[in-house]
Amino acid sequence: MGHAHAHTRGSGERVRHALRWSLALNGVFLVIEAAVGFWSGSLALLSDAAHMVSDVSALALALFVAELARRPASRGRTFGLVRAEVLGAFVNALLLGAACVLLGSQAIGRLLSGHSEFHAGPVLVVGVIGLLINLGSAWMLARSDRDNLNVRGALAHMLADALGSVGAILAAVLAGAFDLHAADPILSLLICGLIMFGTWSVLRDSTRVLLDFVPRDLPQERVEEALRGLPGVQAVHELHLWSTGSQTMLTTHLVPEPGVDPTELLARAEHALRVLLRIQHTTIQIDAPAADCEQKACPLLQDSEDHGHADGDRDHGHHDHGHHDHGHSDHGHHDHGHHH
Repeated sequence: MGHAHAHTRGSGERVRHALRWSLALNGVFLVIEAAVGFWSGSLALLSDAAHMVSDVSALALALFVAELARRPASRGRTFGLVRAEVLGAFVNALLLGAACVLLGSQAIGRLLSGHSEFHAGPVLVVGVIGLLINLGSAWMLARSDRDNLNVRGALAHMLADALGSVGAILAAVLAGAFDLHAADPILSLLICGLIMFGTWSVLRDSTRVLLDFVPRDLPQERVEEALRGLPGVQAVHELHLWSTGSQTMLTTHLVPEPGVDPTELLARAEHALRVLLRIQHTTIQIDAPAADCEQKACPLLQDSEDHGHADGDRDHGHHDHGHHDHGHSDHGHHDHGHHH
């Protein structure tokens, strides 16, 4: 477990380092692009500079929430602020979607009005520079921790802007060589569609984490089957499985068969969860076989169960759920066994 914590700290530092460099590079490029846009009178460059403001803001937000997530747990915040990174990814995905809608509406307006002329030379030069900066930023972010939702949100912005730079380069070439100025809004629409498609995965995954859904890469059925298959397990109930965005967490009650040592059963369960399923943070309660546990039905969902959803589950003697209203502590992983 010490190795896992060292890896988490190392990964967090790489993420913050990549975000700082990406923010610095894109901030400098934003100033250059806006200056060239005003100097050349290019509406295309000024529009892209306005889009760059959202990218720089997204990187600043990602860095800010990455710093917040470092704060330790405290009284009143027992799980710390690790969910801040997921919230940052969610907000960044929303901002990128809004930027695509805005740019798409502007592109449609230019096509309908027929006013799509722009200066191809400055757009081509700045497009090439922007592409290099965006690809470099995306490379640094991807190397830091591509499974981190906060990084994925910032990375989506960088890749979206890289696509925008490619579109600007193609539009400048077509306008300069063939006088096809309409290529600019047409390519903008195509790129916005690609960006929206890529942003959806970040928005979907961050929403799942914020709502405490079961992790997509670890089905609830697989966890239930592993626990019920342990020697000495009579029943499993009150199962909750959720994620912080980077780590999976679990709480459950296990009922041992008569004569089974609860301590040994707890050790087997913790080993199976940690080694086979890679779930590091678990809280397991061992119920007495003869006792009737008062939490066979989840207390959080009593209202809905009273309307009939839980009757079938009670008939089977267990009630399992795939989400739980918890966060995550960034001060350690703990496995607890409680005897009921």
